Amino acid sequence: MSKQRTKKYRKKRMHSYRKAMHFLWAFGIAGFGLGVVLVGWFGIHRQWKMVMCGVVYILSAAILLGIRGILAYLDQERKRRRQVYSGPRPA
Repeated sequence: MSKQRTKKYRKKRMHSYRKAMHFLWAFGIAGFGLGVVLVGWFGIHRQWKMVMCGVVYILSAAILLGIRGILAYLDQERKRRRQVYSGPRPA
């Protein structure tokens, strides 16, 4: 096989969730931080609609971080299966 064909084959074969996990982590943490700030600031000023908006941000951040956890588990399982199958073959 040529190097070009081997590269294409490897790119198709690898299924990593790393980029998606980074994206979900970044938006989850940002949403969580923004939600906490909204709840804190507007809770002091007793503007309950904005407090509820902050709660929605916190809940959506929890969902994003939960999806990230599921993808991390799936990626870990994929790596584990790959190590099991790539071990030495019995004679």
